[in-house]
Amino acid sequence: MMVQLLAGLITYLLLAIYCREEFKEPVSLKRVRHLRNAFRIESRHPDFNPSLLGLDSSSFEKQYQYAKT
Repeated sequence: MMVQLLAGLITYLLLAIYCREEFKEPVSLKRVRHLRNAFRIESRHPDFNPSLLGLDSSSFEKQYQYAKT
C-alpha cells in the first residue's frame, strides 16, 4: 500500500513540474487527459508529435479519434 501511495505522489509531482515548466499552469484534469492521449497516439504512431503540429486540445481530440480507427 505504501508503494502505491508513494508512486502516486511521485507521479503527481512529476506532472506538476512538467505542467509548470511547459505550460506555465498547475496540473489540471484537462492537461492530464491531453498527455494521456498523446502517449496513446505516440505508442501507436511513433512519428506523431502533436506539439510540432501546434494542436490545441480540441483538434488533438479529433486527431486522436482519427487514429483510433
